[in-house]
Amino acid sequence: MDRVKKIVSDVLKPSILIILFTDLAAVPLLIVALNYFSEAHPVSLAAYLLSAYALTVTIVNFGRIHLRSKELLTGDELAFVRWIKKTMRRHKYTRLYLESKDFRAEIALYAGLAVNIVFACLNGAAGITSRSPWAVSIGVYYLFLGLIRFVMMLGVHKRNRYELEYRQRKLYEYTKYRLCGIMLIILNLAMSGMAVQMIWQNKANEYSQTMVIASAAYTFYCFIAAIVNVVSFRRRDNAILSAAKLLSMTAALMSMYSLQTSMLHTFSNGDDENYRRTMNIITGGVVTAGVLLISVFMVVKGTKKIREYSGT
Repeated sequence: MDRVKKIVSDVLKPSILIILFTDLAAVPLLIVALNYFSEAHPVSLAAYLLSAYALTVTIVNFGRIHLRSKELLTGDELAFVRWIKKTMRRHKYTRLYLESKDFRAEIALYAGLAVNIVFACLNGAAGITSRSPWAVSIGVYYLFLGLIRFVMMLGVHKRNRYELEYRQRKLYEYTKYRLCGIMLIILNLAMSGMAVQMIWQNKANEYSQTMVIASAAYTFYCFIAAIVNVVSFRRRDNAILSAAKLLSMTAALMSMYSLQTSMLHTFSNGDDENYRRTMNIITGGVVTAGVLLISVFMVVKGTKKIREYSGT
């Protein structure tokens, strides 16, 4: 029994280097298999197995990967990292990035906005190419999500730029926090209407298999970003960063739902329409309800804090 446990532990908890190699090998192999081989071909089977294993060990060892990555990137173990830090300290903004957590949080908002816009454009282009109104709608959704991120980004920039008294600063932060919640409610209502119509007509995002992989990568990125934001912003006395954290969570939930509808449509045959509709109803209901709860929570909390700091 002990030997079996050791074997299972060795398989599920390999070295970080093996996990990295597996992840890097799985993606191109899966792309090649989906584009050039049939589902029953040995190359495709190997790609599916390797991808499943890579995803499993990455999730199981996420804590180890995060800690080790942080050690390598923040420590002086690697000569290359030491050289980068030395170079960054020569310039104002790169030095600020090394030394200020708030500035790193602001940069994270810029990065999230950039990825958001790129993925929105990819969805829009895929929808126009395939003449899929659903994919175009998803692209528009991510575009408006990017707009909300932009509003939050401006809020952080203004909050850090101007010297405000504590009460005024908190009042400003929670005004932006509540605004984010209101915008999310409006966006979620529009998305819910689209989801209901999609389920009713049993449609989906008509992506190519390559685009499905890109969507899966974006979904994976959203969940990683949400986890990183929860960890990074948990002790920051900044309501706008808290809003950005919740915004990352809603983006991850919605991207998961979009990915599910795409995968069911792309990889299933035409004989399981009831199954697809049932899965889309369940996941869509859970996701839209979850996003609505987060949005309402933000509005209620923001309103309460605004009244508290304004003295009304």
